[in-house]
Amino acid sequence: MNSIWNNNLKAFNNRFPQLTKIFSQEINFVETNIDNPPKIYPFWKVFSAKNGSPTASENNLSLHSSYNPQREAAGTINNKNSLDNSNIIFYGFGLGYHVIEAANKILTEGLDKKIILIEPQPLYFFASLTILDWTQVFKVEKLIIGLACPPENVLQLIESNSKINLGKTGVSDAFYLDIASFTKHDSLYFASVKEIIKRNIEKNNINQATLKKFGKLWIRNSLRNLDKMQDCQTISSFKNKGNLPFLIIGAGPSLENILPHLEELKKRMIIVCVETALKMLLRRGIQPDFIILLDPQYWAYKHIAGLKSPESIIITEICAYPSVFRFNCKEIRLCSSQFPLGQYFEKKLHYCPGDLGTGGSVAASAWNFASYCGAKEIYLAGLDLGFPGKETHIRGSSAEENFHKISNRLQSAEKFGISSLFSANAQKAKNYLGQPIITDSRMKMFAWWFESRIAACPEIKTYTLCPQGLFIPGVEIKDLEVVIKNKPEITKEKETFINQKNNINLDKKAFQELKKNFPDNCDFWQENEFLREYF
Repeated sequence: MNSIWNNNLKAFNNRFPQLTKIFSQEINFVETNIDNPPKIYPFWKVFSAKNGSPTASENNLSLHSSYNPQREAAGTINNKNSLDNSNIIFYGFGLGYHVIEAANKILTEGLDKKIILIEPQPLYFFASLTILDWTQVFKVEKLIIGLACPPENVLQLIESNSKINLGKTGVSDAFYLDIASFTKHDSLYFASVKEIIKRNIEKNNINQATLKKFGKLWIRNSLRNLDKMQDCQTISSFKNKGNLPFLIIGAGPSLENILPHLEELKKRMIIVCVETALKMLLRRGIQPDFIILLDPQYWAYKHIAGLKSPESIIITEICAYPSVFRFNCKEIRLCSSQFPLGQYFEKKLHYCPGDLGTGGSVAASAWNFASYCGAKEIYLAGLDLGFPGKETHIRGSSAEENFHKISNRLQSAEKFGISSLFSANAQKAKNYLGQPIITDSRMKMFAWWFESRIAACPEIKTYTLCPQGLFIPGVEIKDLEVVIKNKPEITKEKETFINQKNNINLDKKAFQELKKNFPDNCDFWQENEFLREYF
């Protein structure tokens, strides 16, 4: 029997007993053929390097050095500053020399680093355990092994338990070891993973730039709204309590086709609208069940300024523009903050209002809310992520009316509309009917977020009632008339769900101490040590 394999398998089983069960078939195959190595790894040609260590090639492509594979791996790990980041991500790993070198470095120097191994074909991993000693690797505290992991789930492995600092999360705080010979055996899989990671890095860069640009505003809002943490209910009472159909309403041009039917839809679904669509719903006499408003800027508040919706619940966070908390509605519910100061407050007070995550758009937060509530069916309307008929918003929406308010003789409303249409790298795409639609890079980023979330939550079915919008893989078209005909009314169920309350029991002493350390002062951010760390 192969002693290297036995030691590795024992260490692997002790560290990852669940993975041992999942991949028992592959493990049994190796065990059965341990005395016949070529049968275990027919994809590799294994031979001895000049220094006597095993090395290998695949399809005439060398995986490691033919002279000294250990020295090659050490040079790569040390020379590329791979340990400067919190995460070391391996796209494949050949026989494992580079992984072993990184693990030895982490253990020897006592570094707080996470190693993440990505390999779509499990037999490649178990075959490597028959050749090199991996026992040191399994001693690394933060070791994640992604075997046969769907591309859309790889992101969750990287982001899990990652520190957040100015938008720099797991994928942005990582060194990627990407060697062509390690990924050649499944290049399509690795290409898909890299594209997902690339998009998330771009999203994080946008978030980081936004945080830097509007940081002072968010600090000011959070300090002014601090009392709301003890005054407002939170969304936590809704968690997994709303196994009812949800309808997410955006302010896209296609919403025009849905407006006449909203009264019937409201009887059959929980209506969640973004703030830009509220005015159009109220004009039709429809008060949504929930309004999502998370943007802390004054212009976001302007979408609801002067309106009232006494039957609706607003979902916001403490960094919202303070006037939001004076909106005439049924009640205001807080969700977890996505910004450093709000997160700091929540941590200090052990306050968990309910996390809706990020997705770049308020519609993404609305989808997250429906998922958070336990919805198994989510319908979309007016979420066009493009410009059907070359229109940016439904006519009469607050966003469209703002163009008219700020227009003048030299800057017409049409000119502002054209600017929105072509300001973010406009490009052609397809809608759900296969017809051409104009979108842009920003909208495609939002669409990708929906695609990845939908793929990661297969238990939730997402449908669109507006096929004129940008096609999102995983979203199915549903005929509006069929939905109204087949969906039963849920008035009583909705009422029970919406009226759920929770008890806010903040530690009064801790809260007063927090208020003492963070007074409501617009210039305070310059004097506070915590805030200087971020700005």
